Amino acid sequence: MVWVSKVGRLSVGLALLASGCSTPPEKAEVIRQPQTAPTRTLSSFTEALRCMDTMLWQHGKHDIYVTSNGFPDATGRLLGGTKEMLITAISRMSEQSNAFSFVDFEPALDSVNALYWMVGVRPEFRAPSYYVRGAVTQLDENVVADSQNAGVSAPFFDVAVSKDQTVSVISVDLSVGELVTRRILPGVTTSNSIAVVSSGKGADAGGIIHKAGLSYSISLNRSEGLHQALRTLIELSAIEVMGKLAHVPYWQCLGAEQTSSTYMSEAHDWYDSMSATERLTFAQGVMKASNYYDGPLDGADNPATSAAIGRYQADHDLIASGRMDFDLYYRMLAAPLVRAMAPAAPPSPTTPAAPAAPPDLVLTSDRGPAPVYRVGEAVVVRAQSSIDGFLYCYYADAQGAVARIFPNRFQPDAFVAANRQIEIPPGPPHPFNIRMDKGGTQESIACVVSPQELGIGLPDRYKAGDLQPIPQVALPDMLKAYAALPNSVVKARIMPISIQPGS
Repeated sequence: MVWVSKVGRLSVGLALLASGCSTPPEKAEVIRQPQTAPTRTLSSFTEALRCMDTMLWQHGKHDIYVTSNGFPDATGRLLGGTKEMLITAISRMSEQSNAFSFVDFEPALDSVNALYWMVGVRPEFRAPSYYVRGAVTQLDENVVADSQNAGVSAPFFDVAVSKDQTVSVISVDLSVGELVTRRILPGVTTSNSIAVVSSGKGADAGGIIHKAGLSYSISLNRSEGLHQALRTLIELSAIEVMGKLAHVPYWQCLGAEQTSSTYMSEAHDWYDSMSATERLTFAQGVMKASNYYDGPLDGADNPATSAAIGRYQADHDLIASGRMDFDLYYRMLAAPLVRAMAPAAPPSPTTPAAPAAPPDLVLTSDRGPAPVYRVGEAVVVRAQSSIDGFLYCYYADAQGAVARIFPNRFQPDAFVAANRQIEIPPGPPHPFNIRMDKGGTQESIACVVSPQELGIGLPDRYKAGDLQPIPQVALPDMLKAYAALPNSVVKARIMPISIQPGS
């Protein structure tokens, strides 16, 4: 019976094949041709994304690495590729500026948690610093339904007309968190809603998206309208949270008023979070771009900076106090920084250019630059670079075994900002500890910093997983490997650690 069944299936298959060959394919009739050519997607915020790209460039924002697992539809009724929409939005606002880079993963590793285990296993992997999370939190269909009908009936004819209108509301909530700590950044959130209006007269249909007093036309098909509204909402939310993360006046790209109390309050939070040096450095960059100041961008409160601030304030209808304040900062947010200026002409061969200042590195601990510990106590390393650069730190125990302690699975990004102290391990609470286990010995911490990403260029024998011994490599060998890399500018520091005798 089994054999007969197989033969029966084979016979049917041959019959179908013979039937399919009865009409030559070159003579087959064309039932229907596509009526509309494919077009590039242009959304309501396409120009706003271009504006953000220019603004991020002008403010010198670059190489901010982000990721996302996408935004689930908590309502269960509106399915859309929200992760792909976010990637497209971030890409469009980074074409010129390279402000944001989206880090993607294989499907099996498409989880923020999986990032911890990528560091050290794949040396070329650049871990993101932030992740974007969110959801489609609301879909209220037919919130408003308005229907009007009228008809006239006579012995010889009937006439009827109708008009109806429905409104659906879609809401999206997004926020940005630090990848290492999983802490959602205060204020770097957004919650936006869009009303999609569908109306019809007889067989006609139309839709309008209303947001912030502006109207945007959408597809005539209602189901397409909801998904196009979702794309518009994702792009609007991306502009807002990325602008908040980068501290740039994103509201200018949305056509909002500069005098809005909401945006002024937000900018005030940015101003309060900056140090005095950061504020002056920002002001120097703006004034240098507009030819009010020609000194270094060092954040120094000196007569040259004060005089330039006074001139800038006088020319922009501010009180010419010569001091940095919020009113000056808020006015300067709308101006480009020095990076937006055209590059200066190269120096003549007879006048060599001044060399750039070499990087410097401060290496200390929770007990100073030459700490002493007892057996069982843990060390907290503190490193600070004088430049924006890439930091690598290593621990050598009393037996000479070397392990990389930064970057690590809890601090996956080797990039560090200038003059910002990094603690290893981060905390409290500390996700791991470097404990002293043998009295009467001396151990070491060594760090290197460079304006270039040198860690990925090391020979394979110097690479291993974070917090794991690197086989047959001593600390001097590791430092020599960095110094030997071509075209490298490296600053290294070593901190000795003494362990008291006894238990």
